[in-house]
Amino acid sequence: MISVLTVNYFSGSDLIGLIESLKLRDPADSCELIVTNNSIEEPLDVADSASLPIRIIPSPNIGFGAGINRAYDDSAGDILFITNPDVRVRPDTIRKAVSFLEEHPDVGIVLPMLRYPDGEFQPSVRRFYSWPVVLYARSPLRSIGEPPRFFREYLYEGIDLTHPSDVDWGLGGAMFLRRSDMEGEGIFDERFFLYFEDVDLCHKFWQRGKRVVYCPQIECQHDHRRSSKQPVSKAGWYHFQSMMRFIAKHRGLPKRPRKISTGAS
Repeated sequence: MISVLTVNYFSGSDLIGLIESLKLRDPADSCELIVTNNSIEEPLDVADSASLPIRIIPSPNIGFGAGINRAYDDSAGDILFITNPDVRVRPDTIRKAVSFLEEHPDVGIVLPMLRYPDGEFQPSVRRFYSWPVVLYARSPLRSIGEPPRFFREYLYEGIDLTHPSDVDWGLGGAMFLRRSDMEGEGIFDERFFLYFEDVDLCHKFWQRGKRVVYCPQIECQHDHRRSSKQPVSKAGWYHFQSMMRFIAKHRGLPKRPRKISTGAS
């Protein structure tokens, strides 16, 4: 059983697209979809079926991480697929992700390659933050000219797309993991209302000796809007708040533990 976990926040039309793409998966992959509806005033007109059971959990807006945790508590799958409603899977996405986790017991999180709706490659993996990256990301200079080398390295510019690679972290809008690796706890730290819950989760897995692997052979489409890029916005404020909480939690900007070997097989 694969449990697909997502959070709806006024994104009902996107959710329909996700559902339709899940129905095209390999029939051998038994899936369930659990949706925490953080916009309870938005009715979700979705119908489950034998091929894709769907459960909707009404909720006030508790944030992305807490919403995923609510869906997780109501799920039963051995494999968990955390996703945004604006993600579309290919027919072979779930099968390939499950196979990769089965073949690599030392891997804790599998991150698929993301593409924009027009097919263009979408950068979705990152190195853990450094102070130059934090300052540059929130500076007006970011919109002027080419990013400096340290920022391009932070974005894993030029990452090899021909084979899997160990990475520090990746966007929480699409990630696969095992229930057994959660050690009886929720998935995300709910102190992060929006943003940084994915950075924190990947860091936790590295600390536990589980690799985080970017696998370009597994693909999803993602209509990524990047609303947090504008610092003077509600999303930008959430991003700043979560960054401060992350720094306070880890007493700085943590790095990948050195004792973990790198290089995916």
